Amino acid sequence: MTRLCADFFHSRLQSFFSSFRCLVIALLAGSAAQADSLRDIYELALKNDPVLRGAEATYQANLETEAQARAQLLPQLNAEGSYGNSHRHQDYEIVNVANELRDTHQNTHLRSGNWNVELQQPLFDLTAWFSFRSGKSVTEQARAQFAFDQQNLIVRVAQAYFEVLRQADNVEAARAEEIATEEQMNQAQERFNAGLTGIADAQQARAAYKTSLAQRITDEGNLASAQEALTILTGATHGDLSILKTDFPVIHPAPADRAEWVQFALANNFALKAAIAAMQAADANATSKSMAHMPRITGSVSYQEDNVSGNQETSPPAPFATGPDSEGDTTAAMLRVTVPIFSSGYTSSQAKQAYAQYSAALEKKIETERTIVHQTRAKHIATSTDVQRVQAQEEAIEAARIALDATRAGYKAGTRSIVDVLVSQRALFEARRDHANARYDYVMDMLNLKALAGTLSPKDVDELDAWLVESAKAKDMSQWQPSR
Repeated sequence: MTRLCADFFHSRLQSFFSSFRCLVIALLAGSAAQADSLRDIYELALKNDPVLRGAEATYQANLETEAQARAQLLPQLNAEGSYGNSHRHQDYEIVNVANELRDTHQNTHLRSGNWNVELQQPLFDLTAWFSFRSGKSVTEQARAQFAFDQQNLIVRVAQAYFEVLRQADNVEAARAEEIATEEQMNQAQERFNAGLTGIADAQQARAAYKTSLAQRITDEGNLASAQEALTILTGATHGDLSILKTDFPVIHPAPADRAEWVQFALANNFALKAAIAAMQAADANATSKSMAHMPRITGSVSYQEDNVSGNQETSPPAPFATGPDSEGDTTAAMLRVTVPIFSSGYTSSQAKQAYAQYSAALEKKIETERTIVHQTRAKHIATSTDVQRVQAQEEAIEAARIALDATRAGYKAGTRSIVDVLVSQRALFEARRDHANARYDYVMDMLNLKALAGTLSPKDVDELDAWLVESAKAKDMSQWQPSR
């Protein structure tokens, strides 16, 4: 009886641990299958994207330009000290009181030390002043450029993210089409074997199946490439991604007036702000170089102490010899005027170079301004067009579904051929694929339009993320199946 009870509890315990292991595995699998959201990818990219990290390092480096230029206008304090130890032996002749020449030998051992401190203050230096103004513009350029780089990261993350979703939709559509064409091929083969249709229908169905198979393989390759592009941004691999809700609002940009978007972009676009600041920095730098011929006035105050000690031996002894020990200090105030006169053309060459660089920066600013005007108009047009495309594709899907149902019915009745069914079937899949692509195009065009206007921010990521749900792999494949 005891043995039976032990066996019973042992079997129950094994069953409990087996169930517990299954539960843990299921929970881990469910956790691993959790889809990554757009916000998740963006936060990873903020930490790991090498482009943004490089841009941040460049930003920090450029901020030091202003600090270095400012330092040339502020007081400079320098201290200097020295210590020496010397020994000298000297042989010479002197005339004594008896008017006789005497050979004299002298050995001197000295220890000397001195130190000084000097405070300098530029009082009039136009070169340094305009260099400082150039540095301030460089700081403005760095801030605007880094803001642009941060917005660009949002665009790049969204582009990579939705490209994965786009390719995933294409793969699912291709797989559904492959299943449908395979079914049509099998039906056509059965009808051919039964003598109801000719060999042409069977071969055309087979050709359609092989075409859909090749398309599915191509789309799977494109999906793998899109996933690799996402990995470049985050440094991590990603499985399922949250997908865009079917009721995501596709609306016209507000304001509807294209000119208002252009004016707003000209006032707020960070790339244009960076180009304007770069032009201003180059202008101030050119002025600085041209001022190198002007006089510079510098005031200074210094203090110095000297100390010499040691011993001196003279043979024969000199009655009036004095020792080498001495101490002294000096305090001085100075006003220094420096007038550059001739530098063999170096100063003039620097000025010419700086003005040429200013001209290049000016043309770059003009090019950036024109590009932003063009791109803002183009993205506004594209966004408005995307809205109409999405609406048209929704109607096209419904029309293609009705057409396919009618064609299938006609095929069963013998009034339509297998080719008609395949064509209608492909039209439905293409309409669904075009509809998905139009929605992704709208999302990206809207983000790019906001970036051009200078309003794109992480808040847009959060708002867009709120319209993403479930896992891409969890989508019901039946939505791609044609109705029968």
